[in-house]
Amino acid sequence: MINPCKTYIAQFLAALALLGANPLSARADGEELCPAPAYLAGATVEGDTSNDEADNEQVPRINAEADNVVSENGVVSLEGNTTIGFKDRSLNAENAKYLPESGEVLIEGEVSFLSNGINLQSRDAKIDMDDNLFSAGESSYEIDLNGNRATGGASNMERNEKGEYIMKNGSYSTCPPGDKSWFIEAKEIHLFPDEGIGTAKNIRLNFKGVPLLAIPRFSFPISPKRKTGFLAPVIARRENTGLELHIPWYWNIRPNLDATFVPRLTSKRGAQLQSEFRYLDKQGTWQLDNEFINDKERGNERRVFTQLKHDGRFNSEWSSNILASRVSDGDYFKDLGDSVQVASITHLERRADLTFQRGPYQFISRLQTYQTVDDTIDDEDKPYKRLPQFLFNWEPDRDKYGIRANVDAELVYFDRDASITGSRLDLHPRLTVPIVRDAWFFKPTLAYRFTHYALNNQVETESSSVSRNLGTLSIDSGLYFDRSIDLKGSVQTLEPRLFYLRVPFEDQEGIPLFDSNEFDFNISQLFRENRFSGSDRVADANQVSLALTTRIVDGVDGSEDFRASIGQIFYSDDRRVTLESDTADTRDINTRDTSDVVGELAADLSNNWGVNGKLQWDPTDRNTVRGSMLVSYRPAPNKIVNFAHRIVNTGRNAETEQLDFSMIWPVKNNWVLAGRWNYSLDEDQSIETLLGLQYDSCCWAARFAARRFVTDDGMDHDTSVYLQLVLKGLAPVGQNYGALLETSILGYRDDYK
Repeated sequence: MINPCKTYIAQFLAALALLGANPLSARADGEELCPAPAYLAGATVEGDTSNDEADNEQVPRINAEADNVVSENGVVSLEGNTTIGFKDRSLNAENAKYLPESGEVLIEGEVSFLSNGINLQSRDAKIDMDDNLFSAGESSYEIDLNGNRATGGASNMERNEKGEYIMKNGSYSTCPPGDKSWFIEAKEIHLFPDEGIGTAKNIRLNFKGVPLLAIPRFSFPISPKRKTGFLAPVIARRENTGLELHIPWYWNIRPNLDATFVPRLTSKRGAQLQSEFRYLDKQGTWQLDNEFINDKERGNERRVFTQLKHDGRFNSEWSSNILASRVSDGDYFKDLGDSVQVASITHLERRADLTFQRGPYQFISRLQTYQTVDDTIDDEDKPYKRLPQFLFNWEPDRDKYGIRANVDAELVYFDRDASITGSRLDLHPRLTVPIVRDAWFFKPTLAYRFTHYALNNQVETESSSVSRNLGTLSIDSGLYFDRSIDLKGSVQTLEPRLFYLRVPFEDQEGIPLFDSNEFDFNISQLFRENRFSGSDRVADANQVSLALTTRIVDGVDGSEDFRASIGQIFYSDDRRVTLESDTADTRDINTRDTSDVVGELAADLSNNWGVNGKLQWDPTDRNTVRGSMLVSYRPAPNKIVNFAHRIVNTGRNAETEQLDFSMIWPVKNNWVLAGRWNYSLDEDQSIETLLGLQYDSCCWAARFAARRFVTDDGMDHDTSVYLQLVLKGLAPVGQNYGALLETSILGYRDDYK
């Protein structure tokens, strides 16, 4: 049952957004939803210029017009229908007095003043036309603050010599003039455009006529510049944590150092403190994230997650990268994570890289370990540590005869508890002679691979020193045919391709599997020299790959409107090199004369329709091994419909067949509907169901979503509710609705970041 006090809490949290969130720009297509009057960036009347004989330059002059003009004692009086123009400034009033020596204009009564970034309607004003300064009585204004519109009024208003705006008994909003959807009122408002902040005394926030907050003093940003203060709060609800309240606080410590602290209050598990420190030095960026909670659901157990990230460059040749994470227990992400992707994490990587790059040479030194988060994973299935790993690549430009050469080398030590460990040296030089012409290409390649292992904890019957020497011959060739298909120069191509691969067999059963696995079979695999990843297995091969591709290329902009490819491998010999985990089904595949047939399709159809598909088909059993098809309709950025079908039928553990429908679409009166339904046909259950609703106007937006998804064990479901209020020009308040849709709806990009 919902607590009645939640309404008050929501109002209070909405107001907190004013204390420090970054400004937001309006939607790019906002005019379609709620037409806003164009902002007047500058005056339309300029003063005349005349030639100054002294310096022969054009000098702007005051241009003044009135029904009656009188000059007396150094004061020019303008009476009736007065207009004054100077540079990009114009002034309109009934009567005015102009002081030529100071450049000031005195007005009693109503005045309209238009300048670069200022549109002012006031009474009883003094305006300095030379320096673009003014002080006025009762006023309404529209001003430009670092590219953002600000509107409101005041009983007294001025712009001083520093370019600052000071308002007494004023109001402030980023809505178009006359739109009172939300605004703040204060006894005094002081805007500092150069610093990107504003301050106010005795502030009241009003939204749709309802006062949400009253505090004696606060400051707020009026530009994207960083500023210490509270950020937009978040209200959330999740199955494992209950009702949540996040109150972020940002600390701008120094220009190169800042921090964000987020108290996360949960009804089920208690209070969690999240922190993020960011530091920028000559070597690059550093970021330290930490989360801590005494989980009352688990008897006040201390639970922690820490992560360090670094990406830096010492000079043009040396760079560094660090990623290190640690979590206190295996259920942390399941209990406290906010998405199915986070909850399904099984390993946390810890890696440090130092890279040297000069011309054709690249050298990487690496330390890499993992923390296994999933406690159900056996020791023999955990990834190996690399302590250390050295990678070298040399790839010079082709020589004068067109020959390309490159060398890949690796030296690495693998370590894992209760397992075979040891070092591996792998050298892989290659020579290619590419012959490329307009209508064909021919690329023969010779490669040699030497691999040596020095092993520990090897069984007594196996040697601790193992070497492998293999040579590889591959020939890649193809033809290009094309024909014109319309008057604008569009062409259709036909591109047959033949790839021959010869790798002799060598027994590799005595070599442990440190990092090798088998690639999924697809179009790219037809032209790969090894069907295994890593260096522990080199597949024997005597085979020919045949593929055919056709494209339609637009004759105006050169875009690819259509592409379709199909291919298959023809084997002359059985494949004898396998992984230790290969099953009888896999061995049957390795004795076939042909591979599965693979195909890909991508088409941009007329009327904003698009199709993408992939297929792996077994001609022996006449069934689909893997397949996916996506049909999308995208007439506008906020009009997207996607329908996808996926199937995996490999005979292994990853069997699945799914339907996936997602969409976002505007409906009547500024409402936008969003949704996703991901359904598993084999499990007969929904993997994810999402329904979102958004109201959008020129000035504000309200966004709501409910999401239900399976947890990492595939047995239970978690439910989350998202609620967000966007006061345009200030900040979104609530959970990140846009980020949710970006991960759920292919092609969607949020406007309110």
